[in-house]
Amino acid sequence: MSGKKSSILVAAIGLALLSLVLFAPLPAVSTPSGDEVELDWRGRASLFALGFAALLWATEALPVAFTGLVAVALLPLLGAMQWDQAVRAGLTSDVIPFLVGIMIISGAIASSGLADRMSRAIAARVGNHPKTAVFILLVTGAALSMCIGNLSAAAVIIPLGLALLEANRVPKGRSNLGKAVMIACAWGPLIGAVATPAGSTSNVVAMGFLSELSAVDISFLQWMTVGLPAALLMIIPAWAILVTMFPPEPDALGALMAAERTDADRSLTRDEWSVVAGTAAMWGIWLGAGNLERATGMRVSPSLGAILGALVALSLRTGGVKWADVESSLGMGTIITVASGLSLGSAIHGSTAGRWLANILFSPIIGMPLFPRALLLSASICLLKTMFSSNTATAAILMPVLISLVAGQPGQDSSAVWQLVAPAAMATSLSTILATSSPTSLLAYRAGYFTTADMARAGLIFLIPASVSLAAACVLLIH
Repeated sequence: MSGKKSSILVAAIGLALLSLVLFAPLPAVSTPSGDEVELDWRGRASLFALGFAALLWATEALPVAFTGLVAVALLPLLGAMQWDQAVRAGLTSDVIPFLVGIMIISGAIASSGLADRMSRAIAARVGNHPKTAVFILLVTGAALSMCIGNLSAAAVIIPLGLALLEANRVPKGRSNLGKAVMIACAWGPLIGAVATPAGSTSNVVAMGFLSELSAVDISFLQWMTVGLPAALLMIIPAWAILVTMFPPEPDALGALMAAERTDADRSLTRDEWSVVAGTAAMWGIWLGAGNLERATGMRVSPSLGAILGALVALSLRTGGVKWADVESSLGMGTIITVASGLSLGSAIHGSTAGRWLANILFSPIIGMPLFPRALLLSASICLLKTMFSSNTATAAILMPVLISLVAGQPGQDSSAVWQLVAPAAMATSLSTILATSSPTSLLAYRAGYFTTADMARAGLIFLIPASVSLAAACVLLIH
């Protein structure tokens, strides 16, 4: 049986079992405060729609965006939510303009050649040192991901890694150098995605849920304060694991690097300068949001920085704004998936399903001290992430559930909610175990230099320092 037919069969069986959520007797759940939470019809309908989306996202029996649309349509059909409410929850969120701005900037960086130049300039200075090459590719991928998102970063760094291996005639599937290099090209963007909201759509979704469902507004800088140290703490363990498990052969790498240096050192073009200006404007607004709010008296959201940065980059390029290029940068599938996830999350949170599901999944963890709680949340969500190929879908499923558990409870201020959600939200980006659990990893896997078993072995070991890094950053830096 083909993989696609198997996915459809699994999805069909799963949906049949899932229908029990609508009609089967389900027990009430006790909360930590002693209250009883029982599912009403709205809660059952919301849970079914979420389960429908989760199952089809996990199996990919249908296209991810199409699954999101169907799941949202189920909300009014089953009586979980009014149609206009479902649409507003998804499309009026601040998350959407943020995504649009980031996509435009990412497209401009890629099309101008700036990202390729950046990665090549670094790689050209590696020299004849295989372990250094692995480190540089890992760091470059992470750095790019912080600015343009993990998938865009992977699209830049993976071809460079491939060029390095092909130029040195590294055999596919048999070389440790090939395994270490290509897994580094997959891991780097995933690690960097933890550092900033721009790194992954799941980060943006988490921020949107925090704002919409618990009135906790996390700024770009607040996220970076936690995410950047966590990502930096992961780099050295990731590199050490790769070069230890896959000790690179001492092959010469100098030939390609010399060729790359010439191309990397040429002068910036006007299009590249326009992207630099747009990116600088975007980051300037993000980092100076606090000062701008005090000066203007208005809230400066991350989406404002993304949109204004995109406008600067577009307006300064050669020939001015070219709308065809803008349209090609916009991933409508991603936008639809994010919007549908926000609608489903709002339905879960606004019904009894949120508290009911949250208490089943996470109540044993919530009462733990801060560090073990953050550690278990990070590790468990990294493992759960192996079931899904979409970071966005994972965040859409888990974030409302977690927020429902603490938001609005006595004694739970904004810091407490953020402290709970942060390790979980950041962990959704770390799809470092299975190559099939992230498009970023899949791009590297398809090159043929490592097997899924290679990445799984390394990823399970990396799970330990990654979870510790996230937990430590969240506990020490969120007050």
